[in-house]
Parts: sequence; structure tokens; C-alpha cells
Amino acid sequence: MRSALVLSVLIGGAASARAACMPEEQTFMACHIEGSGKSLRVCFDDDTVQYRFGPLGQSPELALSSSVAKVDYTPWPGIGRAIWENVRFTNAGYIYEVYAGFDRMSEDASAGFGGVRISFGEKDVAVLTCATDALDFTWGEGLFAAKEAAGMMFDHEARTWVAQQDE
Repeated sequence: MRSALVLSVLIGGAASARAACMPEEQTFMACHIEGSGKSLRVCFDDDTVQYRFGPLGQSPELALSSSVAKVDYTPWPGIGRAIWENVRFTNAGYIYEVYAGFDRMSEDASAGFGGVRISFGEKDVAVLTCATDALDFTWGEGLFAAKEAAGMMFDHEARTWVAQQDE
């Protein structure tokens, strides 16, 4: 069972990245892409997980969505130096794997990391990295609890989500 802790890691000027989600949504991860004027954000509510990528302060160039029950989400396994999670979206054969985390042993604010790995088949097409001074990563009960509320249960041995069985 996961603890009730929800931790939002705000690194540097991430408050502006946080504002990228709609008021009724929770942030999984939001950031500014290193060396560009683009932002990446994954937001969710009780029903839907949204991927949005595009210029800061403008409509997204790419918006993808998945139901909470069906989104491919990997929660932190509870071991290791880094706390990390990822969410995957598919679109026309492309996989957008959004990842975020932080080094839990470091007091350095730059210990946070995130980005998106875009692949087609087995080949990486692009890897976009978040600027560490503009990263908002919320981990804990948020998306995990939303998936459970949608009737899913995480099988830690198989490392996958399965439908909860009625008892």
C-alpha cells in the first residue's frame, strides 16, 4: 500500500510551469524544455490524462489524451536513490514517454530531472529534456489514486496495472 504522501517537487522557477494545467486538473509533470520556448505538461483529472506540448503561453502543438484507467503509467517502485515515475501516450505508432524524478539523497535543487522520449517502434526519434530550473513533478498518491479510483490495481510483481476484482 502506498503512503498518503503527495510531494510536489518545485525546482527553481517552476511556479510558471505549474500554471500550465487547468484549474480542475492535477499536475503529474510540467516543465519548460531546455533550450527552447516550449513547454511540456501532463495533467489529469478523475477521468482523463492529458499530454500537452508546445510554445509557452499558447495553445499546444500536440495534445494527446487517455482515460485514467487505460493510460500507461509506471509508479515509483519504492527503491533506489531516485524517485521517478513515467506516463506513456501513443499516437499514430509513436510513443511519447514522459518521465520525471529527483535524486532523493541530494539537497541540490538541480537534482530533479524530466523530459519526454519519443520513439517509433524500437527507435528513439527524439529526447527532449526539461530545464531543471523550471520543473514541476508531483508524485505520490495523485495519478496512482486516480487509477485505483478508476478500478485499476498495480501488480508490483508483474509491474503492470490490472482491473480490480470484486470480492
